Amino acid sequence: MLSSLKSICFICSNLIPPEVINKIFDIASIEEVVGEYVTLKRAGANFKGLCPFHDDKSPSMSVSPSKGIFKCFSCGEGGNIFQFIMQHEGLSYPLAIKFLANKYNIKIDEGQIDVDELKEEARIKDGVYACLEFAKNHFHERLNLSQDGKVIYKPYLTERGINQLTIDHFHIGLSGSQRDHLLQEGIKNGYTSQQLFDAGLVKKINDDQGIIESNLRDTFLDRIVFPIFSVSGKVLGFGGRIIKKDTKAPKYLNSPETVVYEKRKELYGLNLCKQSIRKNDAVFLVEGYMDVVSLHQNGVDNVVAASGTAFTEEQARLIKRFTHQVTMLFDGDTAGVNASLKHIQTLLSADINVQVVLFPVDDDPDSFIQKRGSSVFHDYVKDSAKNFVDLIQEVKLAKGTSDPIQKAEAARLVAENIAALPDPLKRAAFISETSSKLNIPEQIIIAEVNKFRVNNRKQKDREGRRVQQENKSVISQGPPSGFEYQPDYKQSNTHEFIDSKNYQEEELLKTLILHADKEFSEDLTVAEFIFNEFEEEQIWPISEDFRQIFRDAHTHLKEHKVLNELYFIRNAASSKIAAEVLSVRHNLSKGWEDNYEKFVKSDQENYKSQVIDNLNYLKLKHIDLLMKENQEKLKIAETEEDVTILQQVHDNLLKIRQKITDQSGTVIS
Repeated sequence: MLSSLKSICFICSNLIPPEVINKIFDIASIEEVVGEYVTLKRAGANFKGLCPFHDDKSPSMSVSPSKGIFKCFSCGEGGNIFQFIMQHEGLSYPLAIKFLANKYNIKIDEGQIDVDELKEEARIKDGVYACLEFAKNHFHERLNLSQDGKVIYKPYLTERGINQLTIDHFHIGLSGSQRDHLLQEGIKNGYTSQQLFDAGLVKKINDDQGIIESNLRDTFLDRIVFPIFSVSGKVLGFGGRIIKKDTKAPKYLNSPETVVYEKRKELYGLNLCKQSIRKNDAVFLVEGYMDVVSLHQNGVDNVVAASGTAFTEEQARLIKRFTHQVTMLFDGDTAGVNASLKHIQTLLSADINVQVVLFPVDDDPDSFIQKRGSSVFHDYVKDSAKNFVDLIQEVKLAKGTSDPIQKAEAARLVAENIAALPDPLKRAAFISETSSKLNIPEQIIIAEVNKFRVNNRKQKDREGRRVQQENKSVISQGPPSGFEYQPDYKQSNTHEFIDSKNYQEEELLKTLILHADKEFSEDLTVAEFIFNEFEEEQIWPISEDFRQIFRDAHTHLKEHKVLNELYFIRNAASSKIAAEVLSVRHNLSKGWEDNYEKFVKSDQENYKSQVIDNLNYLKLKHIDLLMKENQEKLKIAETEEDVTILQQVHDNLLKIRQKITDQSGTVIS
């Protein structure tokens, strides 16, 4: 990671003026940027929230407004606003700068982003995002201005109760009627066939042929299209609804999976309603795009849909970032009931509290609120909401039935859902409720729940082994011929991307980050003392990555006459490690001192000795290297005089080494 960030910094520093980057830092507060993706709650001077980079069970990510950093104490991710955007949006460093500059209306000339220097994947993504944004605007314009839009499709939406304000708010559009309409429009506007294909906007006519204009057709034909946005508001894909009745085409069609769009990870409408979800601490989960649009127009704006896919663990975790309260609104027909039963277990597994509302058989949330209005809708939801025990009892047991087979099946289905709950207290509460409602002894239900829990654990173990085996298989195949190995540190935490032999260099860097501008002696700061030692003793860090960070910091100090933690936070190569050392998970209890009279020296008191110790270790490392070089020369020495000189060098190095170890109190065998 350090190597890649170093090259990235070089690119950006030569193209994007530092004042632009600093302006973004000054305007874009870390809590606002992270808060777009995660619900943050105040925790003293900082904020806490669920980490979006792993399956976080309880809030383990800390966000510090005063320092401008985030840090997850579970998975290790951390850094400044750019690192957060890079990781979450899958962007390179220059494109993360561009992303935030656009968000906060800070002008960057296109020439200042050197796309040729970016990775291939980043270039592809940038082209795909541009294509999707173009398609969104083109579809929306076509719905509003084309003859088909005015005569057929706008009247259809009006008949469904959707007004122009809502059409504009959701950027609803209309695809072309000719099979290459969007393809030709895209090419006319400067996009390539490959880019349009990568964005999922066109598809091959013949799979055996290449991605050439003559072998491509539009993905969406004669459909009302609903853009699907990421949580941050970037277009990822589209859902298309056909309104013609004399066709065998599917009613709904979604964009295919692309480099930016994975259906299982997205929720339709979340970008528009996340603030309302936070405010209400609750979300309605519906089946279709029209349900979201219609409810939103009628004032129910904390509502999302699963983009036409089966509800997934990733979508459950996405919801959990904003609320733990979900009410599913589903049709009361067989398909709706079955869908709700499938979704419940996924939500329960994520430790989300679930209620279910089934609408009358001839209604869905859209038609219900259009006919009866939002007031009746809210009353109905309030009166009809059930937990999963009540729902299963209602749909699996006929009223008043005493059929033991049906009762056993209902109890087994309830037990399967209870087993998904990670919280043992919730499991106990639902077991007690089930026992009471179905008149089955608790011990029987407990035994059934435990069976499912054991099976679930075995299934996870099998899945883990399968993934592990696949990874081993990939590794054993080795890299393709002609492949030059470059370590990919993108997913690593700090200790993984720093080799163990650089431990003391890492510790010295941490000390510099924490104490750079503090006094070391009467006329020197810590930073000045360290850099003086480097230059006088010629002991710049040995590892290239750390050496470059120190040299850049030294240059900054000479130019600006000041070096402090803000520099390291805002520097791309050091921000991740800065987030680690500046984020404190626990503070020493005052009661430890007051009650037990135990006093522990803090870093504030120890930093001078830390500087000396780490510099001494760095000196020892250089001496070890010099001794190795000297030994190699001894092996090939040709004269007795050369041997004598080299042995004297060896003895002198040993004496210096011993002197340093005595000073440090280090024992070296």
